[in-house]
Amino acid sequence: MDEVLKTELIRETSLEDIAPNYREVAQIVGIEKFIELSEYALGDEIYFPKVENILSPARNRKLKKEFNGENVKELAEKYELTTKQVAYILRNVPHPEQIDLFEWLEASGK
Repeated sequence: MDEVLKTELIRETSLEDIAPNYREVAQIVGIEKFIELSEYALGDEIYFPKVENILSPARNRKLKKEFNGENVKELAEKYELTTKQVAYILRNVPHPEQIDLFEWLEASGK
């Protein structure tokens, strides 16, 4: 479709022109972006992950920065996780007071 005509038709499109089961999405993103998503999907359905799944990598990075070696319970409460979940996120994070054995051996001359 000619881009000028397409732009004109988009301007003339209202929420009432969109099928009822898609109106809420069109209202959230706007008609122009809704049409862009429609072009992207080519008629296929698009899966949107849960917000928690989108935000969890950023949450985990923040949680790791805030970890001080003794605040697992506080982090669990802050991020609405269990202490087991926090421990799992922190599984590869060294304890802040933990020394590296090789650095210690090198520093001590052993």
